[in-house]
Parts: sequence; C-alpha cells; structure tokens
Amino acid sequence: MSSIVKLKNMNFSHSLNSALNADGGKEIVERLISLFCVRNRLELAEVLGTHPGTFSTWQTRNTTPYEMLTRVHLATGVSMEYLCFGKGELPDIFQGTQWTSKDAPLRQTEITTSSSESNQLSIYAVSNGDLKKVEEFPVAPQFHNRFGISTDDFALEHSDGLLFINTNQNVVTKGTYLFSVNGAHQVGELRQLPDGNIYFYDEGEKYLVDTEATEVKGRVVKVLGEK
Repeated sequence: MSSIVKLKNMNFSHSLNSALNADGGKEIVERLISLFCVRNRLELAEVLGTHPGTFSTWQTRNTTPYEMLTRVHLATGVSMEYLCFGKGELPDIFQGTQWTSKDAPLRQTEITTSSSESNQLSIYAVSNGDLKKVEEFPVAPQFHNRFGISTDDFALEHSDGLLFINTNQNVVTKGTYLFSVNGAHQVGELRQLPDGNIYFYDEGEKYLVDTEATEVKGRVVKVLGEK
C-alpha cells in the first residue's frame, strides 16, 4: 500500500481536504478577552498590538483571524484547537490564577471602579449601515482629561482606530462626521461651503448632501489607535 493511500485512510482530527468550520467574529473576540483576562476590546487591542476597529471588522464579516490566532498560539502555547474552536486544555498560566507579574493582564475581579468616580463610555460599531452598541464600561475622569475627550462623546469602532464622536457637534462646518443617509450610517468628511450647501468629500470628489435624507449624529473629535 502506497504512503498516499495510507494517509488517505488515516483518521485525522480534522479533514485535510475541506475547509475548517472554525469559530469567527464575536466568538473569537470574546474568547481572546477571556483568555487574556482583560476587561474589554480596548485593552485587548493594546495587548495584541492592533486597532479596536479590527474586532468590528471580524464581527461584521464573521472572520476567523487565522494569522492573529497563529501569533497568539506561538507566543503563548495555547493550542490552535482552543483558539479556533474553544476546545482543549489551556496551559496552567491561563487558568485564571497564575498571574503574578504587575505587567500581566488584570483579572476582572481585580478591577473595581466606583460609579461615583467614573463615567460610562459606550462603544458602538456600524454593521451593514446599522449603528449598534458593542459594549459599555466605566472609565475614570482622568481618561477624558488625558485624551481631551468629553463625557458627551461615545466611541465608534472603525478601521482607522477608535473614533470618539461628540454628539453636540452635529451642525456641519468642516470635519469628519458620523451621519446617516436614509437610515444607513457611515463616517466621512462633510463641509458646508459659502453657497450654504453641505457636501460629502470622498477620494477627491465632492457630492451634494441631501439634507432631508441625511442626519448628522456627531463630529469625530479624537482618534485613538490611528494607522
């Protein structure tokens, strides 16, 4: 019997000639948050050295980020079976009680913030034109002071990073805005010109905005994790 025939007759744990039906999107993000014992996507992005908006892309497309999972596997020793499917055993260091270094990720139980000393930061994402809340968590006043962000702002996951939207700045002058056209949300550059009209700018072209069909939600006032 040839070696090829022998290989074909072997019972592998996963088929060699068909695509893996691995988890994707939200399941992967939640698994990584749990794995690294971080509080939210902001902290996960910092740990992985990526942009928070990346996770929104994974979720929107239900992507299995094999390259990122391979990096996590090589760096931590956590099996690809666990990372892709949530199956298998974790190394002892990831059992939730082994962190000793002050630089290690914090466990949920170690993070307590008094509601009287914090503000709630809401994070949204745009999926198929819909604006959806992803999560909400408390942040200390120092966070707003450090980044020059108002308590009126909310965050939006985007491919450019984490965009902070000030909902009080919904009258267009010139800048990047979150707006909806016939209910479909997007982020883009808007300008009001001396003729009194508002225009949308995209790749060097400008388009007249139908103000009857367009609702401006707020202006982008800060971007964290810019490319």
